[in-house]
Amino acid sequence: MLLKRVELAWRRFWIRILVRLMRRPAEERPNWSAWPHRVLFLRHDRAGDMILSTGVMRAIARSHPTVTLDVLASPANAAILEAADYVHDVIAFDKKRLASYWQTVRRLRRAHYDAVIDCMVTSPSLTTLLLILASGARHRIGIAGRGNDAAFTVTIPPETRDDAHMVDRLAPLVAAFGVDPKHADVHPILGLTSAERARAARLWEFEPDEPGGGTRVVINVSAGTSERRWDGDNYVAIMRHVRELDPSARFRVIGAPSEWDRAERVAREGGGLMVRTPSIRDALALVATADFVYTPDTSIAHAAAAFNRPCVAMYPAGAYTRWRLYGAPPGRSVQHSEQSLRTLSADRMILAVDEAWPAAVSQRG
Repeated sequence: MLLKRVELAWRRFWIRILVRLMRRPAEERPNWSAWPHRVLFLRHDRAGDMILSTGVMRAIARSHPTVTLDVLASPANAAILEAADYVHDVIAFDKKRLASYWQTVRRLRRAHYDAVIDCMVTSPSLTTLLLILASGARHRIGIAGRGNDAAFTVTIPPETRDDAHMVDRLAPLVAAFGVDPKHADVHPILGLTSAERARAARLWEFEPDEPGGGTRVVINVSAGTSERRWDGDNYVAIMRHVRELDPSARFRVIGAPSEWDRAERVAREGGGLMVRTPSIRDALALVATADFVYTPDTSIAHAAAAFNRPCVAMYPAGAYTRWRLYGAPPGRSVQHSEQSLRTLSADRMILAVDEAWPAAVSQRG
């Protein structure tokens, strides 16, 4: 704990120094329609963050015919945008590889960006500030009130509601492009190719001992972090309960490659099939073609909301407000009272499944 506090203090110190070095006078918002502008959106973190940003990116890209949007992504989330027709170019930046810094700086400088957008809307990031500086863009756009306003030429008032979802905290960024955040369509959007949908459809084909014609259910056992890990026996209990609701239900159990053994056990004991999804695109396509999704708080939950798939998602204490299913998707976001999902009972989640299940039946019908 002490080491963590020292690390955070050290990071804040360098952020203050960097902001002073980057200090620029505020400017009027650019006249985006006057001539072509090349804009860079920084989103170099997790897959879920990228999914939640897609609606905001689309609104910015389509705000003016003269705006061309590029996105700086991470190796973990770059593939999310492969079918995004509103993005001109995706630059993959691996902050864990020292060589990636120099390669990225060179690429950013060659692009001659007119504007760069800070995606970190709740707190400043040292890496993001360095990338803003490296971009060489004249216009630096960010949310105000985070202690780094001096680094930007255009600041936007933040979303002030305590219960605001992360999408709604990102939405004010569109105001820099003359778009009213209250009326903009910022709902996350994901695109798939016809080939990806066809591959996913084949994964739902009946197995020899599998009932046919039932509800297509995705069970995601991957958690990403230890506090979101749920016991495998609990997933099995959910699957057996769904089987009672629909004896012909077909289960496809997915997980990260590091959890394939666990996913295999859950599938075997729950009466389903474990499907390997080596890329995030494979998982997205499976979610898009499902009738019902069950998952902890991960990118899979955000994908279900983007595709408007009925979903039950589990959240540890404190995560629900910003990361719950966005908008009004059919399903339930369940917040546990403790910091870890380990103590969340299967009985409580069975009740949530019962409440969400009619939407799955309607989806299938």
